[in-house]
Amino acid sequence: MEFGPTSAQEEFREVAHAFLATRYPPERVAELADSAYGHAVDGWDPLVRMGWLDPELDLTTLALLAEESGYVLHPTPWWSTLGLPPTTPATPVPRTFAWYDERCRSLRDTASRSACRAVRSPDAAWRVSGTKRLVPDLASASEVVLSAETPDGVALFSASPTGPGVSVTPTRSLDGLRRLSRLRCVDAPVRPLTESGAATREALGLIRWRTLTLLAAEAVGVAARALDLAAGHARERTQFGRPIGSYQGVAFRIADSYLATELARTLAYRAAWLVDQSALTPPAEVDGAVACAVVAGRDAALAACEHAMQVLGGIAMTWAHPVHRWYRRALWLRSFDASSSAHLAELAAQLLEADDAPHG
Repeated sequence: MEFGPTSAQEEFREVAHAFLATRYPPERVAELADSAYGHAVDGWDPLVRMGWLDPELDLTTLALLAEESGYVLHPTPWWSTLGLPPTTPATPVPRTFAWYDERCRSLRDTASRSACRAVRSPDAAWRVSGTKRLVPDLASASEVVLSAETPDGVALFSASPTGPGVSVTPTRSLDGLRRLSRLRCVDAPVRPLTESGAATREALGLIRWRTLTLLAAEAVGVAARALDLAAGHARERTQFGRPIGSYQGVAFRIADSYLATELARTLAYRAAWLVDQSALTPPAEVDGAVACAVVAGRDAALAACEHAMQVLGGIAMTWAHPVHRWYRRALWLRSFDASSSAHLAELAAQLLEADDAPHG
């Protein structure tokens, strides 16, 4: 059995790679990261025209685009929009998901608790009050999907970041291209997306799988870019009449980065494929695949960036070299959602439970 992208997916990837490389060279990425906005204000419409937001794209294809996005640090809210599944209204506008609050500290908790409260007013309209923190790409979103508790349990709602009763406050973020904000709602009018119960649990489970899988693929792109920066420097820089890549201390670091990146890539696409097949796959198997992809992607991105900085030497310690941009994204990815230790603990519990199950 051969597992790999189709010819159409490979062509899509090649077009995406060329488009992003031309539109977002490191110089422009640095300029946007240090700007007041932190994103390309003219970057959304081209994605719509190119079909990056088409609802029929499966997650495996989106993972290809996420990897290419990580490779250039794509400065649009594409990831936060596509983390939301097609079950929410498909619109060609930037969206994001607000879930982190005082009672909900991981995506897995979203189905059971929220610090925001939703009540139905006498005119049958819903209103939400509460605060969500660390909302990614909120400043550039036209719609925010948030979880809130109703009298019957948690449900999903849609709000406008600029609507009545809604205030957005930027918060400090390590990555200038993936900025975070606080969302505060005070009797804010919202539109219900799901009813509490099974529909919300299913939607939130899919949001979690999609969000984390796309970030795992993005981490592969970050690792690949750091690997290329290190390998390119090792080929060109010479010491004692030889390229520094010929020395074991340099070559081994690059080789380790390559192995970690390839492992992370395989696990990311396996997770994406299983999410696409989730209707036919036990949820525990999908959970395990996503957890493996997240941990491997984070580890690969961080290791590749740190190895690249060691290979590059002193230039990597300056703002002039762009490697720190990818290192910032690797650190951001590591801090999003639950820790890698928590993901591994869940995976271990699943494996032990499966091992204890009766056989035969």
